[in-house]
Amino acid sequence: MKLGTRLTLYLSLIIIIVLSGYGYFHIVIRRDILIRKMKVEVRSVGSTLKVTLEKISLPREMEYVQDLIDAVEEYERTLGVMVYHQGKDLLFRSRSLNETQPYLDWIKKSIQEDVVLEEFGVHLKTSVFGYTFPLKDKRGKNIGGVSILQHTSFMEEDIRKAKWTIFFTILAAIGGTVGLVVFVTRKWVNQPISQLMKGIEQLGKGHFDTRIHLKGEDELSDLARSFNEMAGELKKAQERVIREAEIKLELERSLRQSEKLATVGQLASGLAHEMGTPLNIIGGRAEWIKGRLDDKEGAQKNLDIIVQQTERITKIIQQLLGFVRKKRPEQKVLNVDKLLETSLDFLDHQIQKQEIRVAKEISDGLPPVMGDPDQLQQVFLNLMLNAVQSMPEGGLLHLSASSKWISKESIEEGQRRYVVVSVRDTGLGMEKDVVQHIFNPFFTTKDTGTGLGLMVSQGIVQDHEGWMEVESELGKGSLFKIYLPTFKGEVKSE
Repeated sequence: MKLGTRLTLYLSLIIIIVLSGYGYFHIVIRRDILIRKMKVEVRSVGSTLKVTLEKISLPREMEYVQDLIDAVEEYERTLGVMVYHQGKDLLFRSRSLNETQPYLDWIKKSIQEDVVLEEFGVHLKTSVFGYTFPLKDKRGKNIGGVSILQHTSFMEEDIRKAKWTIFFTILAAIGGTVGLVVFVTRKWVNQPISQLMKGIEQLGKGHFDTRIHLKGEDELSDLARSFNEMAGELKKAQERVIREAEIKLELERSLRQSEKLATVGQLASGLAHEMGTPLNIIGGRAEWIKGRLDDKEGAQKNLDIIVQQTERITKIIQQLLGFVRKKRPEQKVLNVDKLLETSLDFLDHQIQKQEIRVAKEISDGLPPVMGDPDQLQQVFLNLMLNAVQSMPEGGLLHLSASSKWISKESIEEGQRRYVVVSVRDTGLGMEKDVVQHIFNPFFTTKDTGTGLGLMVSQGIVQDHEGWMEVESELGKGSLFKIYLPTFKGEVKSE
């Protein structure tokens, strides 16, 4: 239930209870007033009768007494009168009183106890009020008594009319008050809260330009102003985070480019030899053609060799420029086996120079991965270069690539398929303490190393939603594994 509805309901309930209580107590007070008024009237008539009856002589004036009773009975609210003379045992009554015994008992009780009695009773199914008092002679001795019966139906009718009047008055008051409460609650509570809720919902969706416009000096208006200030601060924070993220991204790009250039520097000597060999071949063949222009068949053969070697140099230069060129990351569907072959070509001269044997174990039908070819090539080249440099006296470089279904905590259902690339060497290896720190920035075991290669490589793999693992033993070599999710995030249910 909404707060405004609940507030309206509670206020309406309180108003109904208060006004109903007021009506009830008003009726009770009115009844008490009417009863007092009725008693005053009956007492007044009784006093008149008492004075008159105590002065006359019974039974000589019996006819006068009856006329007096009849005169009192003519009053519309008086039901009847009974006069009893104890000494003479005379009873006078109104003609309307068919039943006399109960009221005679009231008179005798009043005479005996010498008290005035006021009691409510029923006469012929009609509610009546009885006022009974004793009569005294000149010496103060009780000689009889009088009982006056008063209709209460007039009082009840008056009270019933008052009830309906009060009922309709309270009903109208309740309706008007509740309507006013509903209007005020809707205008000053429901609508502001609704605006606040919509604003919070929009803010939760990231719309930090949302503002709430409430006029007034109440708490909800203060809350709206605080909300607007918070939204403004969040907008500034969002812009600041975006700027910081862009700066961080640019720094990461610069860091990776620096590490890439450092790797290229280590390859420079080998690439110079790679390009020097075909250039020597080209120069020698050109000299041979120059001295034997008449030998068309030999010239054609040597020209073919020159073209082949030129294309080889061009390919090497294009690969080097493509690797060094600074560009934004891009997402492509990649074949890991081709990236491994391209990376291995860069190290061909050093591998041959150090007499390193290369063993490749690439699974057939290897699924593609989604990623940036330049960044992933930087990772593969960095790991291969580290492996080659760890085997200065030669050894075995083992490259493998396969796919594997792996369960991860981040995958709620089933398993995900990954391409696993392994780079194993039989080089110097590392101690356990070194293995724990190799991904830390600026940590290196080389005299000329930057200490950024493995850290940058790990960051690239993590950007591709993968991870790296390393195993190494001093004197026996190292094994690096790279896990990359396959294209389309293929998932298999368990």
